[in-house]
Amino acid sequence: MSKQSDIMVKICGIATPQDYVHCYDAGASFVGMVFFDRSPRHLTLNAAREIAAEGRALTAKERPEAASGIPLRVALTVNMPDDELTAVIAAAQPDFIQLHGDESPERARAIRNRFGLPLIKAIRVGSADDLAQCKDWNDLADWLLFDAKGDPDALPGGTGHSFDWSLLANHAGETKWMLAGGLSPDNVARAVAVTGARGVDVSTGVESAPGKKDAERIQAFVSGAQLG
Repeated sequence: MSKQSDIMVKICGIATPQDYVHCYDAGASFVGMVFFDRSPRHLTLNAAREIAAEGRALTAKERPEAASGIPLRVALTVNMPDDELTAVIAAAQPDFIQLHGDESPERARAIRNRFGLPLIKAIRVGSADDLAQCKDWNDLADWLLFDAKGDPDALPGGTGHSFDWSLLANHAGETKWMLAGGLSPDNVARAVAVTGARGVDVSTGVESAPGKKDAERIQAFVSGAQLG
């Protein structure tokens, strides 16, 4: 297993327990499990249970002093009501909930209070003005995830589109943040160098086809992030 670097890497949209193993072997910090039925990466609850079981198995095999090497599971949700969140959390047993819709800070606080899990909040960026909302998430989100702003009727993420990374070059927000949107093994080192990101998120950039993760590209992405 490769050790994690200072750059936190999230591989989003895993589909199988074997994807989880590949992320672990590569040294990823997080894996994202998508629960959004319009996405080609949408998981059924049964598939989520299988991935969670693989996480328990990996943890059981890991030496106690190296337990932090198991990638943390993130349940990606989009404007999900509480009853569905309850079912997802029971199946996926996530370490984080990712809010990738139009959730307000008030809604996020209610989710955090009810379920007791840390939050990742996606912020869609098209211009510098979009960063003004970051202050609303101080002391509420554990991470912000800056993704590309696209067509309002399109998927909220996982589209492979990027934005102007220079918008983040001088970002000095209080909340930890990671960069997403159009990243790949070929450009992640440059993206980290331009933005100063301490975390990166990828989905389409490590796939051989929509929803099909590629072990070699996962490894190459993690290695590329370390070069940044």
